[in-house]
Amino acid sequence: MNTDTIYAVIDLETTGTSVNSGDRVIQIGIALIQSGQIIQTVSQLINPDRDVPRRIQQLTAITPKMLVTAPYFEEIGPVLSAMLKDTVIVAHNINFDYPFLSAEFERIGLPALDNPGIDTVELAQVLLPTTGSYRLVDLTSMLGIEHDNPHRADSDAVSTAKLLLNLTKRFQHLPSHTQAQLTAHPEIFLRETGQYLKVYEQKNRVLPDSLQQVGRFILRRPLNLVDTIDHAAYPQTDDQKRQLLKPTYRFRKAQGKMMDAIYAHAESDTPLFIEAGTGMGKSLGYLLPYAYLASPQHKLVITTATLVLQDQLVNQTIPALAETLHQELPTVTLKGASHYLDLHQFDLTLAQTTQNRLTRLLQLKLLVWLTQTRTGDLDELRLTNDQSALFAQIRHTGHFGSPETNPYFAVDFYGQIQNQLKQAHIVVTNHAYFVRHQPEKKGYLVVDEAHQLPDVAVSALAQTVDLGGIKRAMEQIKKVISHPEQPQLMTTYANDQVISYQLRSIITSVEEGSAIIDNVMGKLYRHFFKQMRRQNALVQPLSQNALRELYAQVGEELERLAQLIPQLLTLANQLPTDFHRRLNYFVKSDYQLFQSLEAHLNQLTNLLEPLQAFIASHETLIQGSSQVSRLTMRHIDDIFSIKLHWQNFVIAPTLKTLLSPYQSVVLTSATLQVDRSFDFFASQLGYPAPDEDHQLKLRSPFHYKQQAQFFVASDSPQVGSDDYATQLANAINQLADDEAQTLVLFNSLSTLEAVYHHLNQLPIGAHREILAQGVTGSAEKIAKRFALGQNSVLLGAASFFEGIDYPDRLLERIILTRLPFDSPDQPDVKARYAQLTAAHQNPFQVDALPRATMRLRQSFGRLIRRPTDKGVFIVLDDRLINNGYGKKMQKALPNLKPMVLDIATIADYQADWLGQDKE
Repeated sequence: MNTDTIYAVIDLETTGTSVNSGDRVIQIGIALIQSGQIIQTVSQLINPDRDVPRRIQQLTAITPKMLVTAPYFEEIGPVLSAMLKDTVIVAHNINFDYPFLSAEFERIGLPALDNPGIDTVELAQVLLPTTGSYRLVDLTSMLGIEHDNPHRADSDAVSTAKLLLNLTKRFQHLPSHTQAQLTAHPEIFLRETGQYLKVYEQKNRVLPDSLQQVGRFILRRPLNLVDTIDHAAYPQTDDQKRQLLKPTYRFRKAQGKMMDAIYAHAESDTPLFIEAGTGMGKSLGYLLPYAYLASPQHKLVITTATLVLQDQLVNQTIPALAETLHQELPTVTLKGASHYLDLHQFDLTLAQTTQNRLTRLLQLKLLVWLTQTRTGDLDELRLTNDQSALFAQIRHTGHFGSPETNPYFAVDFYGQIQNQLKQAHIVVTNHAYFVRHQPEKKGYLVVDEAHQLPDVAVSALAQTVDLGGIKRAMEQIKKVISHPEQPQLMTTYANDQVISYQLRSIITSVEEGSAIIDNVMGKLYRHFFKQMRRQNALVQPLSQNALRELYAQVGEELERLAQLIPQLLTLANQLPTDFHRRLNYFVKSDYQLFQSLEAHLNQLTNLLEPLQAFIASHETLIQGSSQVSRLTMRHIDDIFSIKLHWQNFVIAPTLKTLLSPYQSVVLTSATLQVDRSFDFFASQLGYPAPDEDHQLKLRSPFHYKQQAQFFVASDSPQVGSDDYATQLANAINQLADDEAQTLVLFNSLSTLEAVYHHLNQLPIGAHREILAQGVTGSAEKIAKRFALGQNSVLLGAASFFEGIDYPDRLLERIILTRLPFDSPDQPDVKARYAQLTAAHQNPFQVDALPRATMRLRQSFGRLIRRPTDKGVFIVLDDRLINNGYGKKMQKALPNLKPMVLDIATIADYQADWLGQDKE
């Protein structure tokens, strides 16, 4: 292989995936490349002499009629075989096209392919590390490569050829050191892909000033935040704001009103509640005034609901405003340490020789990414497999070491963030991090997507005692120290009597701790779960008496365990310290031992904290005034899966304490009001109803009557009926059997799964992509997949009621299967209702109904995200029209009256309405 080699880029369209099962090629596309140019293209339809499945016809737009006059593979096979002779075959997912074509050749009596092969999927995965999808259609779109007919072999082959040329140039623009790292072990890549990179490797490239080499890595030089900024005067009038923001932003009067209210509120110690309608531009509404107020001494802290929104603020919204204002807005983003790469730990993994191929490929991806990232934030990689063993080793733990023990101390990503925090004017975080760590307990605070803060706080502050996890972590530590069939630290330190004694002491502590856990788990099982053997439920809510009895039985043993583990950790943590201090003393085979030890020690440290918290707060828990607890068991035969959980169900006092230290607090969202009042939301934060001077309601600029249609099915599926899931599936099949991207919202994951299986047996399942949360992937994974789709139906639960943004035709229909009330059987809900009842309040009126109403507003809010959006909102729950509370809930939605029709009529009506501007 050299620069004059002819590369044959191939793509096949087939009737299925297996030649041996009778599948055949129906089209082949070939693009020949030589010397960096496409020199010839071939496209040929092929008669498969068999039926073409309907889904293949829909995917490729190749019909049986088009294939009637096409040649059989037996006729053109010899020509293709001759054309491919002495070429290097390239394909996007080569392990499909290459063996399929080879099998077709063998089937007609020709030699099997033995050409070298290159896979553009793996090349793209390594050279484009932050790309969310490596499908050909998505890569070509991102790179601006013309790709007129995806899933047609002729178009795909040419597009893949252009992709290969693009990736080759990207590889050659990498620093020479990084190129050498990628080519050092060509066997990591599929087939001869690694050898291809070696052909195009460029040595001795001058490293640009923006990059630096530190140890094994090429890194971007960190940017220093600006220390001082001269603030101009705040633009007081609408005209001044309009002129300032042109041409980047379109100024809105409501936005100006929000800006002025926040600027005037800067010295107020009473929270300001702002409901800013969708599309009003609330981010700019609070960022502009604080751009004139924030400083290193009086920082602006912004907390928002999700990591996605956090990243959007830091990487898009704030830089765009800074450019418009012609001034720096020094900003730091705060996330948990585990979101960041630990350079030292990553370095150690590169010395390991036992990694599998896919892990080593991921390491190469990270090496390329390090030349691009300024933050080291692993979220930039948008991976779906970040639970791999590699990530357990390289995630940051928050410990930097010292210059003596960490060769990357000066460039540590998490350490840089802590340093930049001192000069920052703006600190952006997420609700979960905020409630756990409360950064910068002074200055200004904006709680964006504030309606989510109470629920996130409940979840973030919940605790779980996982004794099984503690036992596993301790046993893993013991294995690293002493294992008869694997490398062990006892061998490493065989000549060091002091440390050998420490190792034996650690093993003794592990054995004692494991014995305690065995005994505790046995007691918990016998008392709480043994009688449930014939039952399906594996959740045991703990009453105050049950919790008192639990502590009486196992409290002393838990207290002993909580004393033992810190002693074990004190001894064991000396070992990694010794390793980093005397790195040259150890051989490379020791590196993985110490890295594994550190990972297990960090895990044990994290697992210890809830145990200590339970022991410290058990008396409060037993009183049961504001917390609820339960035991869970994953499987009745897995005694070590028993876990103890507890959480606050009265979160308001905690939130008020969190918010009170700040100089001023702004709480904003598109959905803060219930029944046109902020009272319910204020009560969730521990505040009284805000007066007129501390609340602001700003309407959405969208024209909902023109942009949306709202339907309620008069023949809605009946909740509780034996065939409820079947009824829902049939309704969805009628309503969504077209091309409109559709989101279907559920209250129950079990119902969602049942509906998914029913849909796959209906016509809709044959020609639409059905994505189901927890079935076809995690919520995050299917959300990304849906954003890339054109013909998808997504079945989602709680996390899809808010926080997602699919503009234009990425989302045209929302189907709400049931009004979004909490299940009254949830332990925290049950406890909350009991407390309200004891206080002589109606739980439904003061809690259940307001929460469901807010969720209904949020679910509708997913539909219209831009002035040009258009969509339909369909509710399959007739309680919205037949019950008094349902009519009250309707008033929370934009000024739209529902059309009450049967499902068949809704299907026709909404299809016509959505299709009006597509003709």
